[in-house]
Amino acid sequence: MYERLEQIFKNPTPHDIDCALEALELISHLPKHVPPTKRCSLFCVVMQAQMPETYSQKKWKASQLTMYSACEEDKFEDVQEILKFLDYHFELVTRHGQSQDEPIQHALHVLVHTSKAIAIEGLKQFDPTRPSFVRGISHSLQGARPSKLREATLLFLPLIGDMWFNARSPVMDPKQMCDFFVNWASTVDDVEKTPAVQGAALTVLLGMVSSPLWCPHIIPEKWVLLEHFTSVPDDLQYLHVHINNPSLMDKIRSVENPRAVVLWVEILWLKYAELIPEVQEQLEMVTEEIAQSERELGLGTSQSFIEQYLSSVRLELSKVEGALECYTMQSTEPIAITLRKKAGSLQLAIRVLGTFRLGRTV
Repeated sequence: MYERLEQIFKNPTPHDIDCALEALELISHLPKHVPPTKRCSLFCVVMQAQMPETYSQKKWKASQLTMYSACEEDKFEDVQEILKFLDYHFELVTRHGQSQDEPIQHALHVLVHTSKAIAIEGLKQFDPTRPSFVRGISHSLQGARPSKLREATLLFLPLIGDMWFNARSPVMDPKQMCDFFVNWASTVDDVEKTPAVQGAALTVLLGMVSSPLWCPHIIPEKWVLLEHFTSVPDDLQYLHVHINNPSLMDKIRSVENPRAVVLWVEILWLKYAELIPEVQEQLEMVTEEIAQSERELGLGTSQSFIEQYLSSVRLELSKVEGALECYTMQSTEPIAITLRKKAGSLQLAIRVLGTFRLGRTV
């Protein structure tokens, strides 16, 4: 059937297009037992179909139906047609006031589950800083939008964050940046904190913090979002760059919310062994300031941030050790090697943190 549908859209006639739409209506509701390559191919053929202007709406309807039949297993080799699909529906929303939540959600979902390298390369050719795309992404994060759409947008943002936050000129005006941040932060608060959501949210937050254009528009009270990241994914995009940026600590210490630096320090201790010497020294200095303040105030263990940091690192270590139980001590499997290395890094962090309890002696 898919081969026949492709032929119809390559050489469309009015009667065949109507029949193809009926078939696509059925396919979009059937179990996804068709090979992913056929679904991907059909979507691209539909998007590239040359039709008279009078049939343009039927073409877009066909593209929606083929998009609905796509799923996480579909690995597109080129995302240009998906991005065109997305931008078209963003235009319908932001310029014409039409509700397009479902097709936008599906397109974002497919992009998120496409190979990261392919998606980023496709976005470089597409330019996600164009005004229509920026407006569409911003609209998709608004509180009135469906939760699944907001979550899909949240997961998509890391793919364009570098192009937005490090652009030569702002992609939005200051008020729009503030509104965007509020809607983004509310989405982080509202959706389930899966590892994927945590990773995406931390990547975007650090991208904003590192950006001279965006950092001033981070709402002080929203720095508590950092408390969602007590377990930091190892494959987080740009994480190594951010945590080893010495100026980031100074930026976070300068914000009005004192909880910000406390939470940032906790994240850095989880990655202590991965820090460059300059940032390790900086982290230890700030931690000593916190410990000294606690000693002067006579705070007990239950009130101690140092104990909080130790607890977070120990919890992460217990997760790693639990995962290692699936492997022998001599296992040379890549995952086992990675887990042993991570366990050693966390053990080092625990030893160093222990020196802050009663005053440093090493």
